[in-house]
Amino acid sequence: MEQLTNLIISDRELATISALLTKLMNDTNATSTMLLDKSGQVVAVQGTGMRRNATTLGALLAGVFSSSREVARLLDEKDFRSIFQQGVQENIYTSMVEEQWLLVIIFDRLTHIGLVKVLSKKASDELGRILERVRSDTSRTKSSVINLQFRSSVEDTIDLLFRD
Repeated sequence: MEQLTNLIISDRELATISALLTKLMNDTNATSTMLLDKSGQVVAVQGTGMRRNATTLGALLAGVFSSSREVARLLDEKDFRSIFQQGVQENIYTSMVEEQWLLVIIFDRLTHIGLVKVLSKKASDELGRILERVRSDTSRTKSSVINLQFRSSVEDTIDLLFRD
């Protein structure tokens, strides 16, 4: 399976993703929205105070999502496509975008979960189209962006630096 590290998202597409996350955040009255790779790598984050903890939160939420998919398998479910975590002050709704990414919405107790589910589905569809374009554009893979000879040279240098 292709990971985010093999893809390059252009500034234009990242701006589109960020604008979509901001719109979702405003429409749901959420405090934050995030787009993650399934491995937990942060693609984009919008909201107050999230940038400092985004990497840690992304990794933890991806782990929770991965665990829930294993639970689904044990229950003979195909998979769980979303998770709702309810707290006293904050709630988190995480849903799958395509098969590679996770959309995370963090909102307070005043926001209705039904609104979050409906608007996240619409946002997921739009994000899916953007991310599929990125994935299908083979000219953006690292191997075609970085000269293979240069890449080999860098790998050899790293091996020399960290050899036993």
